[in-house]
Amino acid sequence: MRIRIQLSRATVKDLHSRLQQAYQKDDVRLVRRTTVLIDLLVHHVPVAVLCECLGLSPACLYAWQKAFLLHGLDSLAYHHGGGRQPKLTPKQKQRLVELIEAGPQVGGCETACWTSVLLRVLIWREFGVLSNRHDVCTLLPG
Repeated sequence: MRIRIQLSRATVKDLHSRLQQAYQKDDVRLVRRTTVLIDLLVHHVPVAVLCECLGLSPACLYAWQKAFLLHGLDSLAYHHGGGRQPKLTPKQKQRLVELIEAGPQVGGCETACWTSVLLRVLIWREFGVLSNRHDVCTLLPG
């Protein structure tokens, strides 16, 4: 037995409005999620087709659909999934980028190349935060 879900015109209009807002904010995750919901619930595109086109699992699409049917447009808001809070604030991260771009010699180092050790010292000296050497490696210019 197949169940076909029919959304009201107002809900469809709200979905399209949210999609437009997501495009304006350049929120790729929200654009993808809203587009999937429109395709699933308005245009009745089969899950298998969407999975193949977007590289998502059927479980993911069904979870998005279920969340939308249970919570409506509120399900389109992303929430922090948990995990440890960042050690540096966004303002501190911006300052760190400026320091890294200025180069190690500006910071008093004798070398012209950043290393993970130098970055850890810089972060400790500037912000009082001890960072993992593996984490600071991701900050090194590629």
